[in-house]
Amino acid sequence: MSAEEQKELKIKVGSVKRTKSEFEAYVKEEVAQRAKIDKMKADGAEEADVKKQMEVLNDTLTVLPDTRQRLAKYAQELSRFMDNYFPEPPDSSQEALRTLVLESRQLVQDLGSMLGLVLEPAGAEGGEANDGPETDF
Repeated sequence: MSAEEQKELKIKVGSVKRTKSEFEAYVKEEVAQRAKIDKMKADGAEEADVKKQMEVLNDTLTVLPDTRQRLAKYAQELSRFMDNYFPEPPDSSQEALRTLVLESRQLVQDLGSMLGLVLEPAGAEGGEANDGPETDF
């Protein structure tokens, strides 16, 4: 295992983690904004105030699909990289790398479930990731 491949793995994992965090923040923001709008309507707030909050919600809804798409792309790239360079975890003599590889696999698995993607496991035929059903946000 070259130092360059290990560095690339760290970069890919970092990209996936950052984008996952961003995506989760937007989803959380969407839920909170919807609740705020519902409460404002129930409380009889001014129509202009509700409309302004709807604009904020629409801004969030605009960025969610792009963020999801980037997250899916980065997860697929990480999955392919893992298939190509780390079909098996390194032995325990390389503990830091082994931990990173195992963390990467768990991250790919979690994202596959979260996004509805089918990501081929290491050693599977083809090594291609397949987009699952599209989810509109």
